[in-house]
Amino acid sequence: MEHPAFADAGAGPGLEIWTIDNFEPVAVEPGMHGKFYTGDAYIVLKTSGDDTSTLSYDVHFWLGSQSSQDERGAAAILTVTLDDQLGGRAVQHREVQGHESSLFVGYFKPALRYLEGGNASGFKEVEINAGADKRLLKLSGCENLRIEEVPADISSLTKENCFILEVEHDIFVLMPEGAKVTQKRKIISVANNLRDAEHNGRASIEIIDEYSSNSDFTQFFEALGSGSIDDLVDDDSESITGYTRDSAAEVYLYRVLYDDGVELDALRKPFKQSQLVTDGIYLLDTPDAGVFVWVGKEIAAEIKRNYNDMVQKYFDVKDYPAWVNVTVLSEGMESSTFKQYFHNWQTISAASSVRARVSELDAGYYSNDADEAATVAKYIGKSAAARGYMPDDGSGHLTVFRVAKEEPEEITEELSQFPILYQSEVYVFVYQYDKNGDAYVLYSWIGERAGAETKLAGRELAATLEDDLEGDVNAVKVPQGKETKHFVKILNGKLAVLYGNKDDGYKADNFNNSYEEDGRRLFRVEGADIDDMRIIQVPENADSLQEDDVFILETTAVVYVWNGKESNDKEQEVALEFTKQVVGDQSEVTAVEQGEEPEEFWEALGGAPEAVESKSGWQLALNRRIATPISLTAVNVTVQGKINLEELPPNFSQMDLSDDGVYILDGGEELYMWRGTKIPIRARLAKDKIIEKYISDDGLDRTVDSAIVVTVKQGQEPENFKRLFPDWDDGYWENQLSYEDLKNETRAANSRG
Repeated sequence: MEHPAFADAGAGPGLEIWTIDNFEPVAVEPGMHGKFYTGDAYIVLKTSGDDTSTLSYDVHFWLGSQSSQDERGAAAILTVTLDDQLGGRAVQHREVQGHESSLFVGYFKPALRYLEGGNASGFKEVEINAGADKRLLKLSGCENLRIEEVPADISSLTKENCFILEVEHDIFVLMPEGAKVTQKRKIISVANNLRDAEHNGRASIEIIDEYSSNSDFTQFFEALGSGSIDDLVDDDSESITGYTRDSAAEVYLYRVLYDDGVELDALRKPFKQSQLVTDGIYLLDTPDAGVFVWVGKEIAAEIKRNYNDMVQKYFDVKDYPAWVNVTVLSEGMESSTFKQYFHNWQTISAASSVRARVSELDAGYYSNDADEAATVAKYIGKSAAARGYMPDDGSGHLTVFRVAKEEPEEITEELSQFPILYQSEVYVFVYQYDKNGDAYVLYSWIGERAGAETKLAGRELAATLEDDLEGDVNAVKVPQGKETKHFVKILNGKLAVLYGNKDDGYKADNFNNSYEEDGRRLFRVEGADIDDMRIIQVPENADSLQEDDVFILETTAVVYVWNGKESNDKEQEVALEFTKQVVGDQSEVTAVEQGEEPEEFWEALGGAPEAVESKSGWQLALNRRIATPISLTAVNVTVQGKINLEELPPNFSQMDLSDDGVYILDGGEELYMWRGTKIPIRARLAKDKIIEKYISDDGLDRTVDSAIVVTVKQGQEPENFKRLFPDWDDGYWENQLSYEDLKNETRAANSRG
């Protein structure tokens, strides 16, 4: 069924909004975009793209805190109607007042505005301070600002929020202590908009912040009518934004059985694309991204229209609050955010799509592999991690330290030929290269068997070296198994990771600590090219085998080189070289193709498996590198030491970075922690806690220990970091108007009014 109000919807890029009035969509004029009455429900359509062939759609239905159940139901149904008229190509989102997604809030600059009232009151705004000549506005959020009117009373003020007090033609802006410069700029912009739009440019703006005098604060509280700065309390609103889940970090996938009511059939991990069948509806419940509803192509229209009822019943069972974000995806229109929770999503379906993406990834890097990578997706998947982080060609000067209980030990010479690291240890690599002067990358490699004391000593050594080095320094945490491409490059393109430790003289060992008795070791060989290889010692059993890699099985009688059917000839070549380097050349070497293994081979591994695991590790890596959504999250460490995270809208830019702020740019595979030159001491000291809070419960297949973290300083950003921002300007901060100048401009505008 079509609706005439949506007849021309989505014809071109832009924003369109409808309010629900008597169960019908009524278009909202552009001048009211971004202002939402709390008693109403709205439908917001964002159309993106350049022409009709590339247009994409996001449809949001927004529910005010005072909207009726009927309005909410009508908004949900009409959203499906709009999607149908768009050919089923829209991603649908449910947004609830006060808990909107960053995507939604990002449509409305500089802030989203809530107005009391709605259609039931004839669009007349309900005045909280009826009859009064003053109005108090509370601005929530740091990056994604929301404006709501609150009672003009001292009890409304909190330490963490900004407030705008309007008294006749005086506008007072009260800034919280420790507010970031970007937040201050946005708040001043809000105040300027109020002066221009609602006071005809004739109001006077007074900015009161941590630099203001006692008399300035006295003036504000006299205008408010009571109180002082000492009366401000902590904002406890954050305590109600969370909700109880069975597990804070768990992800759940259910098939919805709707023949007789609604029942849920839980699916087991790892979640796979093949589990989603075209005549089914599924619920994906995530810790951070809310709840997704996946609708197959063969689902009947009447069932599709009632998905909101299914979600509500699910919320009732789980005891979730109604404001949890809900996203509806039709089969074939899945978002990157949805795909990242699946282990084998077939992102790449054609060589042409690989070629376009790879060329973009490798453009301007020193990896020299763009042509080959453009022709085969497996090459990307088998490359070492963080392919884009290539500060140079790897020919700089390297110094390596082994972290020890006593003093760190330099072992640069030991690693000069065929680098071998040990899983029980931590190493710090100081790599120096030239980039308009001295530039450094400080790598901390952490073995998965390293103890807590060793890890701590490694962090302390890295922090000391970073402080001692002068010039351009990027610090990179590299967990075992997540070695970056540049890291492997500076180690001559080959890295071996073995069992063993210094206390035992690095004697040969195996997973079961039985090498002296049985002489068995098993090594996995993986890589994309002859200078991009990792050789990892793994448990000596058949479950370790994967068909897309080469494995070396050492026994007392013979050394087997097992070639998985999906392995490449370069891995096989390096396996033979590694055998000579580590195992020795005294033993007989026998090549074994998958499916042609002799009985003795399986006996050495404790017996043959029913089937060799076809995990396609390269495919998982490819999906992670190609499909993961890039996101930017602002970090705010309050004066009280509380860490707040706020994801910015997807269309973030360099202007969202504040020189007194900390931000996390998430590429899925690696995290970039960007730190401004003016960040407070409390933010510097909270570095590890920030990363822990960011990824500890996001539901993705990574942990604090397994995440690659690149620490980036303002003015020292690597090229691939800058490429993720549109129109990066290296001179941006030098040419930017200072906060003090911005305040002076605002005061000057007062005199002009």
